[in-house]
Parts: sequence; C-alpha cells; structure tokens
Amino acid sequence: MSVRRWGAWLTTVRRHWAEAHPHCAERDCNLMRRTWRRIGWWHGRIRLRGSSYCAPRCFEKAARQCFSNARVSKLTAPSPARHRMPLGLLMLARGQLTHQQLRAALAAQQGRPDHRIGECLEELGFATEQQVTTALGLQWACPVLAWRTQHDSICAGMLPYRLLERFRMLPVQFVSTTRIFYVAFCDGIDYTALYAIEQMLDCRTEPCLISSSSMDRELERMGHEARTGDVLFESWHDPAAMAHITCGYALDLGADEVRIVGCGEYIWVRLEAGRDVATLLFRHPLSVPHPAEPSRTNHSFSRLVAG
Repeated sequence: MSVRRWGAWLTTVRRHWAEAHPHCAERDCNLMRRTWRRIGWWHGRIRLRGSSYCAPRCFEKAARQCFSNARVSKLTAPSPARHRMPLGLLMLARGQLTHQQLRAALAAQQGRPDHRIGECLEELGFATEQQVTTALGLQWACPVLAWRTQHDSICAGMLPYRLLERFRMLPVQFVSTTRIFYVAFCDGIDYTALYAIEQMLDCRTEPCLISSSSMDRELERMGHEARTGDVLFESWHDPAAMAHITCGYALDLGADEVRIVGCGEYIWVRLEAGRDVATLLFRHPLSVPHPAEPSRTNHSFSRLVAG
C-alpha cells in the first residue's frame, strides 16, 4: 500500500472512530473512564448543552453545573416590567366601558387580588368574554384564536402538563419544517415560559390568545388523560442531588440527549432516547406563583391598571 493510500485510509479510520467515540467534554475525563465506556458500562454517549460526555460521572458533573445555573437564574429573576396599556383603559378608549363601570370593576377587584380586571368586568356584566379576549389580543399585539376541540396530536405531549397548568398555556401547533411552535395563552403572554420552550425544543415560539373558558375546558380534558413519562419532584434538591437523579433516569432510559432549563419555579429536564422522551420537573417549594393582578388601593385614574 502506498503512503498516500495508507494516509487516506488512516484518516478515514480516525474520522469514523471520532464519530463513534466523540471526545468527552469533561476536562477531568481520563482514559480509564473512556475504556469502561467502550466495554459496555456506559451505553454510548450522551449530549448536554451541545457537548458529548463519555461516562456517567462526566455527565453528572456537567449536569450539576447546569442545575446550579438554572437554580440561580430562577431565584434571581427580576419581576417583569409593566409597559402595556392597562386593559381597563384600553376598553374604555374603545368605547366598550364607561368611567363608572371601570371604577365599579376596580372597586370589586380590590377585595379579590387574585382576580383580573377582565374577570371582574365579566362577573359584573359590563363586558363579554369575547370582548375581554379581543382587548387582550390588542393589549399584547397578538392574534386571538377561536379554539376548537381538534388539536395537533404531535405537539400535544411536547410540553409537561404541570407547566401548561401553571402558566395557563396550550400547545397549538408545531411546524417541523420551520420549527415554529404556536402556543396559546388566555391571561396574557408569559415570555419566560416561551423562552424556556425555545431553549428546550430548539425552536421559535409564536404566541396567541384564547378565551379563559376554552383554556379551562382544554386543561381539564388534558388533565384526565394519562401522560406517561412525566415525573414531578415536589421536594427541592440541591444541584448535586438533582444531577444524580437525572443521571439515574438517563441510564434507565438509555438517553442520548438531555436538556435542562429553568421555567418559573420549576427546573425542566427533558431526556431523549430516539423517539422516547421522558420529563423531570423539580419544583421549588418556596416559590408561590404571584397573583396575576396585585390588589388596588387607589381609585384615581392615574393608577388604573388591569390585565
């Protein structure tokens, strides 16, 4: 064999070897761990944050850092700034409410801080649900969807039910060719949840709005469906413990890719093994969802806020 042909053959062998046994991203990885992996103790490789890890110990160390970052991000996240025109003022400007009606709704809301202004308007008979939903669409500059019983079966199980319930959102459609995920809300758009979805599923999200009654019906229907593969940990664990738990599930599932993202008071873990997917959710016990609308103590129109 000529030197040239020998060199070409050697280059091909090295390339195939590198593809079959990628370099471990863990700095402290040693030859012994890679040897254990090759003789079958580790099922192959596992990817996390775009990097490959050759052994459970290497993966667990990287996962511990991911959990630590997600935890810090969750606990130090600032409150979102309110910069949209209040829903009550928007409906007033559109001629759908009178000043007296809006004052009455705000007064009714004062004793019920967990209620949004739109709910109070509906309960008092000052506005219909459709009017409130349409005004929300204008407030958030996104389309309003007329929800129907048919739903996209492909994307129905892509998001954990616990997150759907927590953020009051629904998966509408996932377009695989463009990787656009359409997600519906009913009380306003939560961009924290949308960002987590984009990071987890490597996609782009597009929000829309549906009525509260449609959201309630669909969440109730989905809540009665059996959803396999979702595991919730209500008790909070430190990053090392969460990494160890995740590593155990990855081994049992034979996962080849793991993603870890903070989402509200949850840390969301997605484990993929071919077409099989499992979800782990770690919930912070001290995190209580803030009411969508704080209580009002001032009747002056300079402080009218809603929605």
